[in-house]
Amino acid sequence: MVNNDFDPKLVKFLKVDIRQYPAKVFNLDFVYIHGFTVSGLLAYSYHPDNQVSFRAAWLMEHVCIQQPALISSIYDVFISRLSEQKHWGTIRSYTKIAMLATDTKTAIPHSLEQEEILVEQCFHWLIHPECPVAVVVNCLDILYNLRKNNPWIEDELKAQIQHLLKNPTPALASRAKRVLKRMV
Repeated sequence: MVNNDFDPKLVKFLKVDIRQYPAKVFNLDFVYIHGFTVSGLLAYSYHPDNQVSFRAAWLMEHVCIQQPALISSIYDVFISRLSEQKHWGTIRSYTKIAMLATDTKTAIPHSLEQEEILVEQCFHWLIHPECPVAVVVNCLDILYNLRKNNPWIEDELKAQIQHLLKNPTPALASRAKRVLKRMV
């Protein structure tokens, strides 16, 4: 979907109209009623307007949390375009979806190449100086989830956590210590 393929009505909904609904009503029926699909939300999450991008990803995140199996239908595109996303608010939702995709309870099948892309991107975000704490802590969980197939991740993740714990926020300290404890 290129910029001129975005439906102005759907853009307006994400930019303005969605604010009249509480997040608790965000589900697959809500998505369909308002003219979207899950893959459509992924496409709109790359809209050049950060507000539209964020709200599309946020809505997609809510739907995926309720129905993690839906991630399979978008996973190939989700992973292949992951490095293109530059908006931190959208990336936060992406990392929540990736946490579900890699969690043992809700994991979806993926290739070694897809796993490699996700690992590389998570480490990239972790070391980015502007990366928000919410993205950092989600990346810690994603990498923890992927360590079984990639034993080298555990040592690198421990080293990264030790570095992050030098000057942590309370949220970072809590999640980082929890991940470390699970690795012991």
